Amino acid sequence: MTNATATTRPVVKTSNPELYVQHTFHMQKARNFTYNYSVMDDYILENWRTSSNKAMAEALNEYQNRVEYRVQVLKKAGLLGMKRNMERGKLMRRRKALVTWLKDIDEKLAQHG
Repeated sequence: MTNATATTRPVVKTSNPELYVQHTFHMQKARNFTYNYSVMDDYILENWRTSSNKAMAEALNEYQNRVEYRVQVLKKAGLLGMKRNMERGKLMRRRKALVTWLKDIDEKLAQHG
């Protein structure tokens, strides 16, 4: 029995092999110590919307700077979009302005009454 929805791992390396081209040439003796970003890229792609960079770094047991670097590479390649919900940001800014306005009104009412 085969699974029709099975994905080929690594996902990002399969879909965008050009991201890994510059990491293929190394000195012969250093070949064992080259870094494979494909596992990290797949994890970032799956958890980008729900996790922070710090949380992903902790889950992967990686440095946060390395995760941030790969996020930038994936954004440049067009695999990651905007993380923030723009409507929520607008509502939060409006709420902050209204709370400030309400404090001003409360202070004026306290002075007059």
